[in-house]
Amino acid sequence: MTVDLTIKNCKLWYKKKALAFGLVIDEGKIVSISKDTRLPKSDKKINCKGKIVLPGLIDVHVHFREPGFTWKENWSTGSKAAAHGGITHVMDMPNTDPPTTTIMNIIEKRELAKKSVVNFGIYAGILKENIDNIKDLANYCDAFKVYMSESTGGLKLDDKVLLTKTFYNISMINKVVCVHAENQVINEHFLRLYRKSTDPFEYSFARPVESEVTAIKDAIEIARQTKVKLHVCHVTTKEGLNLIRKAKKDVDITCETCPHYLFMTQYDMKEKGTLAKINPPLRTKEDQIALWKGISNRTIDILASDHAPHTMQEKLQDIWLAPSGVPGVETTLQLMLNAVNKKMIRLERLVELMHDNPAKRFGLTNYGIEVGKNANFTVIDLKKEWKISNDDLLTKCKWSPYEGWKGKGMPIMTIVNGKEVLL
Repeated sequence: MTVDLTIKNCKLWYKKKALAFGLVIDEGKIVSISKDTRLPKSDKKINCKGKIVLPGLIDVHVHFREPGFTWKENWSTGSKAAAHGGITHVMDMPNTDPPTTTIMNIIEKRELAKKSVVNFGIYAGILKENIDNIKDLANYCDAFKVYMSESTGGLKLDDKVLLTKTFYNISMINKVVCVHAENQVINEHFLRLYRKSTDPFEYSFARPVESEVTAIKDAIEIARQTKVKLHVCHVTTKEGLNLIRKAKKDVDITCETCPHYLFMTQYDMKEKGTLAKINPPLRTKEDQIALWKGISNRTIDILASDHAPHTMQEKLQDIWLAPSGVPGVETTLQLMLNAVNKKMIRLERLVELMHDNPAKRFGLTNYGIEVGKNANFTVIDLKKEWKISNDDLLTKCKWSPYEGWKGKGMPIMTIVNGKEVLL
């Protein structure tokens, strides 16, 4: 018997441990997991030279900008950046142009996404105009996204009656609703107070802690009523985490945070200015400490990049004109592997955040290192040192807020459906 691919000399992440096994891949699936001495003949062989093979990592929150904003990113450049960062599956947000709020727009985005070198899912965005079409949309999308306040792209649904109807309709089809949790009224009030300032540092106060906390509280209340599967995107605050932790007792709720909140605070705005402008904004050191605690005590379920590229020219504007968002799909894993090396997080927990929990929450049943599953793997070298340079990035925007940062721990190979795609 000759198979498509064998992978040997690896420390395979199997049953939550790195064990010395080999992998046999045929027709894009895992055929067997066995000792290297038992591997059959194959058309291609990969020698991992003792490196760790993880299940294919998943990023549930990216903005690949196509259609409509392809000068920032597209499915080709974005997916190559993902593969370069060790990501095998991405889920793309709906705020493109046109937005994925109709069946036709979702179909068209799926067609564009065929350029992707990694696996993908598509979110449907919800507006008041398509709430009654949720059941039909569910046949074409992988999950739903609700913006409880305005952010990049103009999608917004902030009326509690409409939110309740949305959550109820999604609960009836057993899909996940993801929320951008900020409160529109609070944001508008504080924006008026701070609009005259030209100091980027004060952007965090223009979208304050109260905005996120109020929105999370509202989303939890409605989810409790409707029994929907609720996922809170990019949590930034200590208070918001506390609400989610308590809600887990009786609400089907998960949440994510992002590397920029774990590795930067609002004081980085003084140095980086608009290059660190994001929604929700960077918070205090106290909030950052709470996020790391939320990772260790499992309040936080998922780590996602919220990869949101803009050109450098767009970002280097006045703090109120510059768009919000930073690229990150390419750098998330190396930042987190550096944290593993610094003993800030265990590798087992990182795999939970970037593979196990995303796969479980979003129904990616073919993920995981088991016979019969799809052959998606992320190979890492925990000893490889790195320095982030804009010149080395594959994202089309060609910049990172972590330019010049140094660390240790890198993805060195990405395998998607049995094919090596890391460039």
